[in-house]
Amino acid sequence: MISQTSSDADSRLKVALPKGGLTKSVACLMERADFVVPGYHDGSRVYRLVSESPPGVFVKVFSPRDIPIQVAVGNYDIGISDRLWVDELITSYRRIALVIVMDLGFGHERLYAATSPGGAAAPARPRMSNGPVRIVSEYPNLAEAYARSMRFFNYRVFPVWGAAASYLPEAADIAVVKGANAAAVRRMELEPTAEIVKSQAVVIANRASFETRDLSGILSRLREAS
Repeated sequence: MISQTSSDADSRLKVALPKGGLTKSVACLMERADFVVPGYHDGSRVYRLVSESPPGVFVKVFSPRDIPIQVAVGNYDIGISDRLWVDELITSYRRIALVIVMDLGFGHERLYAATSPGGAAAPARPRMSNGPVRIVSEYPNLAEAYARSMRFFNYRVFPVWGAAASYLPEAADIAVVKGANAAAVRRMELEPTAEIVKSQAVVIANRASFETRDLSGILSRLREAS
């Protein structure tokens, strides 16, 4: 179980920001919001920062997949991440200490179930005699939820770190992958068979921080600029 931790050593507000594909859009949002963090920009390799406006906010840069966990356990008060990683965590930990504060209107992605083109379609019924339905994904909790929704009573989900498409058809029957649209999935040499969930960049907050700390200096700026 994920539990919340706390520290009295540093009472500054702490914000977790994403590196990678979301960085440019988040940096533009922060510029519009007058949330000034020198050193946070596309291509930056600096990971520990302090804001000028509002003054003194501690900022650290993470992979988007790590930010929901960092915020949930209380290491950071606010984070910006891909909604897919938030859903991936919430799917497994229903009582997680996260609040989804707002959608940001960029970073749109979809999560698809997909098979090899020209191969067998995604099974409509659970396999009984030919072995389990093999599902591979960077999002194993969401893939598990998909398998249950499809009533694949006989299946296995294999977590991977990227390149899920490369496992088909030899090592998996279905890849659960993200893409901007079905055409993007086809460019991975996969055939999308189901759209599982839509996603975009979101602002999240630690529940205890959201309920007990004044986060308005940051949240109101982001809300007005989004």
